[in-house]
Amino acid sequence: MAQPFDGSASDVDQLSERVRELERRVSALEGRPAIAPPVSAAHESFALQKPRPPETWRGFPGPNVSGGVLPVFGKAVLGIAGAYLLRAVAESGIISKLPLLMVAILYAGMWLVWAVRTHAANQFASTTYAITSAMILSPLLWESTVRFQILGTAYTAAVLVAFVVLALALAWRQNLQVIPLVATLAAVATALALIIATRELVAFTVGLLAVALAAEVVVCLGQRLSVRAVPAIAVDFAVWLLVYVMTSPEGVPPEYRPIGATTITVLCLALLAIYGGSVGMRSFKLRHRLTVFEIVQGVVVFALATFGTLRASPGSAVALGVLFLLVAAMCYWGALSRFAAQEQTRNRRVCATYAAALLLAGSFLLFSADFRLLFLCLAALAAAFLYSRTGKLSLGMHASFYLAAAATGSAFLNYAENALAGTVPAKPDWRVWVVAASALLCYMIGSRVSEGLGRRRLLWVVPAVLFSFAAAALAIDVIVWLASSRGELSASHLAVIRTGVTCLLALALSFLGSRSKRIELGWVAYAAVAFGALKLLFEDLRFGNAGSLVVSLLFYGLILILIPRLTRLGRAES
Repeated sequence: MAQPFDGSASDVDQLSERVRELERRVSALEGRPAIAPPVSAAHESFALQKPRPPETWRGFPGPNVSGGVLPVFGKAVLGIAGAYLLRAVAESGIISKLPLLMVAILYAGMWLVWAVRTHAANQFASTTYAITSAMILSPLLWESTVRFQILGTAYTAAVLVAFVVLALALAWRQNLQVIPLVATLAAVATALALIIATRELVAFTVGLLAVALAAEVVVCLGQRLSVRAVPAIAVDFAVWLLVYVMTSPEGVPPEYRPIGATTITVLCLALLAIYGGSVGMRSFKLRHRLTVFEIVQGVVVFALATFGTLRASPGSAVALGVLFLLVAAMCYWGALSRFAAQEQTRNRRVCATYAAALLLAGSFLLFSADFRLLFLCLAALAAAFLYSRTGKLSLGMHASFYLAAAATGSAFLNYAENALAGTVPAKPDWRVWVVAASALLCYMIGSRVSEGLGRRRLLWVVPAVLFSFAAAALAIDVIVWLASSRGELSASHLAVIRTGVTCLLALALSFLGSRSKRIELGWVAYAAVAFGALKLLFEDLRFGNAGSLVVSLLFYGLILILIPRLTRLGRAES
């Protein structure tokens, strides 16, 4: 009886285990926690020690693409498809091309508006829609102007300008940068491509000038615009190309339409007015720090305007010279008054450099050679006087700069060269006296400022050199005149006279420098010693005899001994 009972018990246990298994499966299918069967301690310890099965490889992970990127590209593709639909309708001839062209231009503008409206929510979508707008408009204008010839070049340029202005206006409130950049790049690239394709220079140059004006107006009104350099480079190239092609000595090429000199001059001056006015407004009015772009662009537009105006109408040199002098005066006012504060150092230095360059250029355009010499000498004296009152480094540099320009543009250098190394002239020209006197006065006025033995003493090296070598040339001229009245001078005698005067000049400069503690005179003395060495090699050894060489070498040897002693004496006293 025990065995049947045991067999029935085992069957009941198996049936109960099967029922519990079914309950677990049903619970798993319904999402409820399974009813755990009672587990003995032995089974629990065994289950904890049971190793986990190895993980199986489930393949490469899927691409991590944002859910908004692909729909944005899809909308952009649909936008371009809409543009092609309008093009297909135009080619079919069902509707006139001009109304469809207007619709297509408005369609491109709508995408630009959409780009601005979506910028706050999705910047990627905003940039994509702006590029879509440019991709619709640029090929549209190209085909309408070059292939179908529906639009004239002036209308095409106007549409490009309107596109950029629309982008700047829409981006104004949020001060956006990418959308104006896309619109400006598209307009500039389309305009330059159409210049090459149509050979129409005036219309697209005017268009690029308008785009540059719009960008500069936005900047002057206080907006930050990173795209300023793009229209600037494009319009510089367009103006240069116009001047080069229309004022070529070989004549205007047959594929280009000739342009009058007045038109070329107006376009060149318009370029100057746009960027000159922008730089002046931002620096003088708003007192913003000049950027590297503004400094470089200012130099480029002045050079282009001068070159183009003089090539197109040489008679306008006087008016241009007056303009340059007026701007130079304004730059000097800015350097001395407007930008006197310490934080305006860059603006002050840039304005001072502009002033010197413009004053020199204006004097060459406006005055004759003799009057220019007097004007530059007066400018050097004025700069030295202002330096003695203000201590501005740039004014001291300008004094030397104007003196060097006056000496280079006159007979001064020719006279000094002939007296010191060539055929001695009969008498000095009045221009030599003017330059020498101006150099002496500049040195006396400017060098009296107490500056120690620092680098600022370099400011007065040029006036000291000019006056010293002028005095040496005059001394040689007088000695030769006195000696020739008693008989003819030989080449060896002339070499000795020049060597003696050069050595005496070096000795006098070294003595005055050591006594007055002016180190720049010592530098000029060593320059005279170097000149004497060259003179011994190229004149005394070539034209001298034994007696003249003895005298020349005696002079030169004594100078080499005395000048270092005088220099050490001056240093010891100081």
